[in-house]
Amino acid sequence: MGLIKTEEYGYCYGSETILPGYRDMEDTGFYIADTGVLYVSQSKKLKNIYPLVYDCDNLVKAQYNAQKGKGDRAEINDFNDNINERLADLYVSLHDMTYVPGKYKIKDIIDKKKRTIMIAPFYPDRIVHHSVINVLGPRWIHVFVSHTYACIKGRGIHKCMEDIHHALITDRKGTEFCFKMDITKYFDNVDHAALKAIIRRVIADQQMLWLLDAIIDSNGKDKGLPIGNFTSQYLANLYLAYFDHWVLEELNRTVRDKFGVRIYYYRYMDDIVVLCASKEALHYVLDMMGLYLASELKLEIKSNWQIFPVDDRGIDYVGFRQNHYGILLRKSILTRFYSKFRKISKKYHVKDIDDIKHLFPSEYGWILRCSEEHSNFIFNNCLQHGKECIEYRAAG
Repeated sequence: MGLIKTEEYGYCYGSETILPGYRDMEDTGFYIADTGVLYVSQSKKLKNIYPLVYDCDNLVKAQYNAQKGKGDRAEINDFNDNINERLADLYVSLHDMTYVPGKYKIKDIIDKKKRTIMIAPFYPDRIVHHSVINVLGPRWIHVFVSHTYACIKGRGIHKCMEDIHHALITDRKGTEFCFKMDITKYFDNVDHAALKAIIRRVIADQQMLWLLDAIIDSNGKDKGLPIGNFTSQYLANLYLAYFDHWVLEELNRTVRDKFGVRIYYYRYMDDIVVLCASKEALHYVLDMMGLYLASELKLEIKSNWQIFPVDDRGIDYVGFRQNHYGILLRKSILTRFYSKFRKISKKYHVKDIDDIKHLFPSEYGWILRCSEEHSNFIFNNCLQHGKECIEYRAAG
């Protein structure tokens, strides 16, 4: 700590200087060399954080997370056979900024619809992806509004369902109508220039920007985030973060002034639900959202958008279907559970709810989040009939 003399500015404090009482430093996020931590509060614009990416502890954690649950694979085994040398080489390539993304493997998968995924090499790319998100993921939280849920620890689909349910039961009149939409081929249409501009609203570290730009451009196109990259889901969520703020801070105010009502807004990645007391207001919301997405983010709303009375149809969203009277499990999820139950019950005698809890822990957790009447209906059908039930009761 101390003064140094520079040709341009004369005497000034050196980069290692720490001044706890100087509040203007709070927007810099100063990095303490060789510690792996930031000294002062994380800022609206993150600076001096790139060394955290290639910090040794972070690289070890990143390689562990990257291979966790992947089983016995040749490329992972090859990495583990030379793990010390590989991590040392990766440290050098990130430190010296010589890292170059590898070539993707292209694979088509069918999950309800056909998707093309791009698989990056395990070493070095997937380790780099994890190391970046280890650093940036927790520090991007302040950008997101409370009602966006994807890729945010402590939220997720169940928190989303609970927040919608809370709005439905506390303001029945104000949630009479629902607008439901998603975005056409969202991951394929993320504009690189727009995404980079958004990232620069939260990051001012040129080295970190270099690495993020390299990852974003690694598909060799001007658009699209590779489905399969660990970074893609986080970047895709960030891409709509300032759209969220615009909806809640600007559009909501306009709707109040123009129609005398408020809107309730929820987003899980590119799937969006808006609740309101006025159907006319929701059509206005649709038009304004479409204009913003097209002009600012180069995106289009998918043509299958819906505006409907909540109690006539129910909101089918994040695995549940709910209205003002209750919460049901989505029919496709319930059908899969019954099918799985039928197969397992041929091998094991399922005599009570505790058996269901231990044999089907994931499904049990989903069912418990439904209305009590619906949960009991599912459990009783399983225990009393011991076979797949095809009935699907409507809420209310």
